[in-house]
Amino acid sequence: MRKCITITAVLTMLAAVPVLAQETASGRYTMTPSGEDMLRLDTKTGAVSRCAREAGDWVCKSVADDQRALQNEIDRLSIENERLRGELARAGRDAPPGETPQSDAPQTEAPRSFLPDDGQVEEFMSFFEKMMRRFKQMAEDMQADAPPDRP
Repeated sequence: MRKCITITAVLTMLAAVPVLAQETASGRYTMTPSGEDMLRLDTKTGAVSRCAREAGDWVCKSVADDQRALQNEIDRLSIENERLRGELARAGRDAPPGETPQSDAPQTEAPRSFLPDDGQVEEFMSFFEKMMRRFKQMAEDMQADAPPDRP
């Protein structure tokens, strides 16, 4: 009986070998020759490593990935952006355009207009008019002082 169980176990293991070989053949890593080195692609994460012989052994070192670096920077800036928005809301400052402040503090200051009022416009126009009259007078004085045109 014991001999029958052992034979069954061995046959089961032998039947599983081709399945394991297929899994290994289409496994997680793909190797591609690159000159004297090899490039190893991790098919699950997309990470690339350069494998080379060093002192008789194969050593794989990660290759810089611009996309990963950019995504890390985007993630860092998003976190910082959220933190700064929270600080603005706690300080009672206005939120960026299109967003409402998170704070429940009452608005004490009325919105200010940066446009001049009528008095400021009149004051500027008076100044501009005086400047133009002086300019016109200077032009007329220069024309009077100029020598006459020769034919």
